[in-house]
Amino acid sequence: MKNTKKYFAIVAGVAALGTSVESFSHGYVSQPASRSYLCKLGDNTNCGAIQYEPQSVEGLDGSPRFPIGGPSDGTIAAAGSPAWSELNVQTPTRWAKNGISAGANSFTWTFTANHIARDWRYFITTPDWDQSQPLSRAAFESTPFCEYDGGMVRPPMIIQHACEVPSRDGYQVILAIWDVGDTAASFYNAIDVDFGEQGAPPIGDNPFIEVGSISGAIALNAGDVIYTRIMDQDGENTSMSAAYTASTATSGAAASLELARIINAQGYFYAGEKSGDTFTPIAGANKIYALKDSAIQSIQVAVEFADLQSDYQAILSGVESPIEIGAMGMADVYFAVATNEASNIVATLFDADGKTVSSDTFSLDDSMPVIDDTESCDAPDTIPSMQPIDLKLHIHEAAAGEFTLVVVANAIAGNATIQNTATVILTDSNTDTPDGNVPDSCSGSDLMASMHPAFDVSTVYNGDELVSYNGLIYRANWWTAGDAPDATDAFELVSAVRLEYSDSTVYPADTETIFQGNVYRSNWWTRGSSPLASPEIWSLVGPAPSC
Repeated sequence: MKNTKKYFAIVAGVAALGTSVESFSHGYVSQPASRSYLCKLGDNTNCGAIQYEPQSVEGLDGSPRFPIGGPSDGTIAAAGSPAWSELNVQTPTRWAKNGISAGANSFTWTFTANHIARDWRYFITTPDWDQSQPLSRAAFESTPFCEYDGGMVRPPMIIQHACEVPSRDGYQVILAIWDVGDTAASFYNAIDVDFGEQGAPPIGDNPFIEVGSISGAIALNAGDVIYTRIMDQDGENTSMSAAYTASTATSGAAASLELARIINAQGYFYAGEKSGDTFTPIAGANKIYALKDSAIQSIQVAVEFADLQSDYQAILSGVESPIEIGAMGMADVYFAVATNEASNIVATLFDADGKTVSSDTFSLDDSMPVIDDTESCDAPDTIPSMQPIDLKLHIHEAAAGEFTLVVVANAIAGNATIQNTATVILTDSNTDTPDGNVPDSCSGSDLMASMHPAFDVSTVYNGDELVSYNGLIYRANWWTAGDAPDATDAFELVSAVRLEYSDSTVYPADTETIFQGNVYRSNWWTRGSSPLASPEIWSLVGPAPSC
């Protein structure tokens, strides 16, 4: 018998990049489709990780807000996040465009979690903007052409805004900003539009809204069923569900096509490429539409698999607990998953009331080694010893308490599903530093720094690496290269020290520094703005200890 080895690796999961935004409280513009959403649909290519998380283009509000504050010039399309930097590329031909006409138009937001909303604002590029330069404030009109008050309440999962779009010629960019009311964050969606002859119908002539999509990526085996779940104001409405049962192995694209055809034959709602009131199903991703005045709020697509693999294994291990909440109310839940087949992993952390605290999706494929227990060609078939893959969930605004980690593993090839659970304890030491130690204002160095590799300007850091720099320990938050740890928020300071203020240092929110004999705490992200020059950015903590 020939020995074989199987390989697994983390791919596509945004959390593996170490991004610091919440992975469960997001939203995006689905009509006209935003730049990130068109990455998910495949109209935009080479988008990086945002193709898996089009709802995640989140950045700081700024004080004052955009266009004065907010993401820096050149990073607006990515909301200032290095994790989505591919979105910042700007040329006349880089991005797929939505046809649009001046006048009344409808903008649809789709939320994966409908946080309390302060407001929504829409900006448009100036008539003479430079299409070959990354988006800057100067590229946009300084006043929004459309605004909607959120009322500091949770919006529905899908919301539409009727806006009067100014007259323009050719290619323009509309920047849609959703200001979240209960966090210091906003979602920035660049929408590439073309004012041409094939403009989008005005809102008065468009009775349909997008309420869901069929991804076209779920392959079926014989007997598997792909079906719709319709949500209205009373919950799930099963009476209008559409379903397709595969009679043989079927690609995801073909299954999406067949389900879209069945949906349109029923006539309760519609799927496919929309042209006026006509919907044409395609082999691939199909959007789902409903009449604006129908009771349908959203439509989800689910799969019921007929045959499960009896030998599929998925094991949860390495769950760290207790975990101490860091200085800025953030915490990372580390765990490991081992599987014996390529798998999709969904990890979710629930609080004691059953509410989602954090959630993310990972993919394990066949490119990382596992240990093979087969010792000879004559040995009987055995399942290899599986190599655990380290994963993590990132938590914003963490609270102390007992939580439940639920990890669901789905085998891609055999459609088997295994769920694991574990208890996670979060503790809050009421201290001001990421590692829970009392800040040492009298020492500018960390004795433990020599235990970690020195920062190397030529090294690529993917996230979670600890490095020493200027006698201190820093942790990489996400992919980064070239930037010194004290000059970028791609690194966070781990060492329990307060440093003297420097204009070149990046200070995330709630970071303490010593300035002119006093300790100050930053109210939000800043660099180059001292407590003297920008007192609104800093809060006085008290006099610095004398050493």
